[in-house]
Amino acid sequence: MRICATCGAQIEDGMKFCGGCGSVVADAADAAQAAVGSADPQAGAFPNGTANYGQTQQYNNFQQAAPAVPKKPNPLIMKIKKDPKLAFIPLAGIVAIVVAIIVIVNVTKYQKIDAKELFNFEFEGLNNYGTVTGDLNAYPSYVYKESDTALALKNNLKEINEDLEDLLEDMDTTDNKEVSPYLSVDPAVLEKTWTKAKDTKEIVSMRKALLKTNSKDKYLIKAKFDKDKNLKNGDKVKVTIDYDADYLKENKIKLTNTEFTIEVKNLEEGIEFDPFDEKFVKVTFEGLDGEGRMNVETTSDTPDDIYYDYDYYSNLSNGDKVTVTCKAYDLKSAGDAFYFESGKKCYVLKSKDDLTKEIEVSGLTELKEIDVFENIAFVYDRGTPFLKVKDVDNDNMDKMVVDNVNFYIENGDSLKPGDKFTVKAYSYSLKSEGYKIKGEMDSDGYVVKEFTVDDKMPAYVTADNAKEAYQSADFKDIISDEETDIKTRLQGNSASWLSNATNVSYKGQVEKVDSMALKDVYVAFTSKNNYNNVSGYVNRVYGLYEIKVKTDDEEESSGSLLAVVYLDNVLTADGKFYQSSSWDDIKIAFYGSMNDFNKEVVGKEGYTVTKSGSSGSSAPEESKPEETTTTTTTAKEEESKAEETTTTAKEEDKKEEKKDEDSKAEETTTTAKEEEKPAEETEKAS
Repeated sequence: MRICATCGAQIEDGMKFCGGCGSVVADAADAAQAAVGSADPQAGAFPNGTANYGQTQQYNNFQQAAPAVPKKPNPLIMKIKKDPKLAFIPLAGIVAIVVAIIVIVNVTKYQKIDAKELFNFEFEGLNNYGTVTGDLNAYPSYVYKESDTALALKNNLKEINEDLEDLLEDMDTTDNKEVSPYLSVDPAVLEKTWTKAKDTKEIVSMRKALLKTNSKDKYLIKAKFDKDKNLKNGDKVKVTIDYDADYLKENKIKLTNTEFTIEVKNLEEGIEFDPFDEKFVKVTFEGLDGEGRMNVETTSDTPDDIYYDYDYYSNLSNGDKVTVTCKAYDLKSAGDAFYFESGKKCYVLKSKDDLTKEIEVSGLTELKEIDVFENIAFVYDRGTPFLKVKDVDNDNMDKMVVDNVNFYIENGDSLKPGDKFTVKAYSYSLKSEGYKIKGEMDSDGYVVKEFTVDDKMPAYVTADNAKEAYQSADFKDIISDEETDIKTRLQGNSASWLSNATNVSYKGQVEKVDSMALKDVYVAFTSKNNYNNVSGYVNRVYGLYEIKVKTDDEEESSGSLLAVVYLDNVLTADGKFYQSSSWDDIKIAFYGSMNDFNKEVVGKEGYTVTKSGSSGSSAPEESKPEETTTTTTTAKEEESKAEETTTTAKEEDKKEEKKDEDSKAEETTTTAKEEEKPAEETEKAS
């Protein structure tokens, strides 16, 4: 029996360690050798502690031993030592007990979890084409953030108040999901499940370890399958849980049952699907032919994961073909067939062609055609060769057309006979009456028709019809009024008192107008080619009268003169004559002779004057808008022409003198008719 040098405990022979403190026990021989070595001085050393400088010191041959550090007594051993009953237990048994205790502590400190209990597995798809997925059976991450915050407020789960319980209950109810108890947010469930956690803080920490995610926000604990697609009911799928065991151990967690099998179930047989069955979709057409619209309406039975597309849906006509296509958000192939999932059901199509269908448009209301150009009339301004078509005259037009159609005139200004202009008709509401415009519609929705300027449209009077116009019933009343006005102006007045008179001469005051006869009709027509350059009037029609008067002069009681009635801007249309506007001039002028008339009228700058019925041309043959100037006829040229084609003023004077002499020779007064002699016709100065 030996005594431990460290703690003084008795040590049986053969023991290598002290049962009291665990120190190493040396053999007797080893102890003796150690004693001898410790008694001898080191080589090169002296008892008095002084160095022997005559010999070489051997510092490197021996190492001085460090003093032993006393070890802390093992609490268990000390307890056994103090207990007399335990002192008799053999040392080997004690060691076995200690080891067993250590093992038990290490093993039982981990929370063991069946990996299968952490996961939720789902089978989806069509039988024979099913898939499997497996994820941690947990709430969304935001739920745990709220739960962690709530749990951190208390050190003990039992101390959570009613408000916190309500919050967690609301979170659980809101998600409407049963999760793994290890991943619950219910305090009672957590306390019951996490048996190895010493407090609330450790429960939260251990739960977080299970929910740890990577940089892509995916759980580190995940399930892998030996096959995960083309599954059918009854198949066995091997599941292997992939996880970081060391990381979980650091958090006092060990997973068990990390490889297991699951059976495929609940895969549905596919539902044969016709996307154009009226059970799922209804295609209808409405509206008017040519303006129809297609409606594609799904029903309450239509799967949520499909929609319908089409190439055309508006401006349709009966007989048109439209293509409607059914599209699935996630269409998958299955052999020669295709399927998609919606509402936990699988819909199968035998061919991808079944997704498309061509449909013929029908049932649109047919519109009746109406010719809006038939018997159309226009509102004009001016006349040819400066004709302007202002608008469509709807006075006699069908009310339905007036109310539902707009007309537009193009190229309708400065027109001469033979020119063309365009009328565009647009129906903005005619279809509501069940009609459409007859004719082809252009890309902008207009039906267009071209018209030619003809002799039925307004034209300015020329030499060809000026006399007819002047003597027409249309001007009869106003001409008659002007003729009366001429006589009124002459009556009782001397020549010097006449207004608007040129070289009129007779003696005395007029007592009586013996005669007043229309001699000729002339027309003056602008020589401008562009209406914008016309100043004043386009044409002027003159009625030229020869007048003989009797005066109160005793020596020369008779006289003669010329008078004109002129009308500005005289037009003709539809066999009638009229002035272009109510403010156009109708005036009177007096002249002493034809020469005076020629100088003032025929010689007027910018106009060509022609006697009605002559062969001369009075109007420009071409209307050229780009021209801004015209050739004018000077008074001198007009006088020269007048001398060639008309009776000169001198000849007229001689005739008047001869008539006066004849009148004096007669003893009795002759009538105006006997004294009047036919005057020679005067030709236009062309």
